[in-house]
Amino acid sequence: MCSLVVRRFVLSIIFLLTVQIVGCHNEAPVPASSHKEVPSTSATVVEDSVPQDTPFELEPEFTLLTRDQFISFQPEPETWTVTDDGIASSGKPRGYLYSQQPYENFTLRLEYRFPRPKGLKDDSKFKGNTGFLVYINGEHKLWPICVEIQGKYLQMAAIKENGGADPVIAEDDDAARQKARKPVGQWNSLEIISKAGALQVILNGTPISNSQPGLLKSGLIGIQAEDHPFEVRRMRIRSE
Repeated sequence: MCSLVVRRFVLSIIFLLTVQIVGCHNEAPVPASSHKEVPSTSATVVEDSVPQDTPFELEPEFTLLTRDQFISFQPEPETWTVTDDGIASSGKPRGYLYSQQPYENFTLRLEYRFPRPKGLKDDSKFKGNTGFLVYINGEHKLWPICVEIQGKYLQMAAIKENGGADPVIAEDDDAARQKARKPVGQWNSLEIISKAGALQVILNGTPISNSQPGLLKSGLIGIQAEDHPFEVRRMRIRSE
């Protein structure tokens, strides 16, 4: 009788243990939707992209300057071509466009860019070059007597004499240039203000250079082709 009681007690213990083990394994799984997603800590790769283009609206009292308002010196069919909103240049052969009328006191605004060479890693090594000419006087030659606002990428918005003109006395802020200038391939805006022979040049909204009045105070305006392809758009002028 005693052994029977012990046997029943042992069987009861085994039964209870079995029920507990089976119950643990049969718990309902937590629905996937109830789990909170943990943000990944891996770095996100951001592809290079060109900034969204800015809208353009012609300012009051400004006049657009188009290809047909300029004459070409050293013309070749491929040197200057018309684009949807401006002018493109192959840069070759060397030469320039010049306006059909002279200007003295004015504000000239434009945007320009160089195509970005494939594989360019360091913009400080880029040699892209052009220039915007004011106060063109005398005979047409390479280069005419004038004052040049540098379009060269590394010296963008600097003021210098050209073609044998008297030296220009100018102040130039290269630190501001480095901060204001956009990467090769993007549009840079220039604003050139002429008042009685004194010039001020603003790059992407930042003042970069200014010059004292010289002997040249008025003349034709122009755009250089100087070995490198580039585009100019939204070129407009206001006489003052």
